[in-house]
Amino acid sequence: ATLIKAIDGDTVKLMYKGQPMTFRQLLVDTPETKHPKKGVEKYGPEASAFTKKMVENAKKIEVEFDKGQRTDKYGRGLAYIYADGKMVNEALVRQGLAKVAYVY
Repeated sequence: ATLIKAIDGDTVKLMYKGQPMTFRQLLVDTPETKHPKKGVEKYGPEASAFTKKMVENAKKIEVEFDKGQRTDKYGRGLAYIYADGKMVNEALVRQGLAKVAYVY
């Protein structure tokens, strides 16, 4: 996959198999930066910047789907995202910028 845009801490838009697709990272939830009701939450900009840096600097971005559903109710892909072999989802949690969550 190739990066189109890092949307926020837990969402990225990628060119995947020749098609643009937005992906929601599985099992993590980062503070909001663009939510219509919640606005910008504490550590939201830091989580967004962390994800952006990981995916923008990556030479290789990989997408791994889990066994369950592949898309959410908004049509976003649900996946683990790897930047140069490092799982972005896990890195966010290790940095304290995301909580482990199931919110689809």
